[in-house]
Amino acid sequence: MAKERRYSGLLWFALWGVIVMLTTLVVDCLYVMWPYPHGAVGVEAFQSAVHREWRILLDLCGDRLAPLAYEIHHALHTVLFQWPGFDYMISRASDPAPIDAGGEMMRKAVVNTGALWGAALAGLQLFSMRVAVLVICVPMLLLLVTCGIADGLTGWFRRRSGGGRESGFVYHRAKRHAGHCMILLTFVYLTPPIFVDPRAPIAVGALVTAVALRIAAASFKKYV
Repeated sequence: MAKERRYSGLLWFALWGVIVMLTTLVVDCLYVMWPYPHGAVGVEAFQSAVHREWRILLDLCGDRLAPLAYEIHHALHTVLFQWPGFDYMISRASDPAPIDAGGEMMRKAVVNTGALWGAALAGLQLFSMRVAVLVICVPMLLLLVTCGIADGLTGWFRRRSGGGRESGFVYHRAKRHAGHCMILLTFVYLTPPIFVDPRAPIAVGALVTAVALRIAAASFKKYV
């Protein structure tokens, strides 16, 4: 029987980062285009909601947010829209100048899927500003993680000195669930297309991650 391949380290986080980004894109498009009982929300309503959240986040995070969010948005827009040529397609479709037959087919395709492209562009703005908020909160997360690991190492030393019981099972499960907590935090905060107050999910996610790492450090076993 073939052994299941597991990703770890930075590759594991990169893989989940791509999954979170694609899930966010799908959720945003469904939110804009889904035929609700009173009609689809529409791109303009979604863009208005993104602008309102931007103003709220500026009040919460201060002057540090705007430059970071713009840099993240520029990088993601370059990779996701400019390099594949989507940005050129959208701008060319909005140009009324006549083009060849193949270009006219492309223009019709872009115009007919205008809501999809509009939702993707607005969703990228929302995604970028929320990623910027998470980056700003990294020092708080590192502080909590450092405190959790330090307290766990203290417990580990007392257990080793007192001849306490070791548990490699608990160590590996707690270490793995710390990464799962980070992924869950990104899903809970980055995916919803509606306003999410960042203080609640970020604080809870950071505390749960710190507790998981504290348990992992306290139950560390060199030879498993």
